[in-house]
Amino acid sequence: MKDVISFPDFDKLDLRVGRVVSAERVEGSDNLIRLLVDLGKEYGERKIFTGIAKWYKQSQLKGKKFVFLVNLAPKQMMKEMSEGMILCADFDPKAVIIPVDKKIPEGGVVR
Repeated sequence: MKDVISFPDFDKLDLRVGRVVSAERVEGSDNLIRLLVDLGKEYGERKIFTGIAKWYKQSQLKGKKFVFLVNLAPKQMMKEMSEGMILCADFDPKAVIIPVDKKIPEGGVVR
């Protein structure tokens, strides 16, 4: 278990619905997939890397909507910058992406 946090700490997280525009395996990595994600008008499109290539093919991600953490500090991965994180559940020991209803618009705030 992790430490209990206050609501103001939770409120610092900017969780948004994003639609995966493209998904490509990262050359030189067994785990990484480079996503181009449409996060709506406020954030536009962002490049986000995810280490789920063991469990997901690019075709399973493209065009689908998921929840992303968009105000995570950018991080260099394989000589490129990742500008966010896709949210997954850890399950037996697989990373499982939580799908979002396609009716929810890109950029929708998750609380």
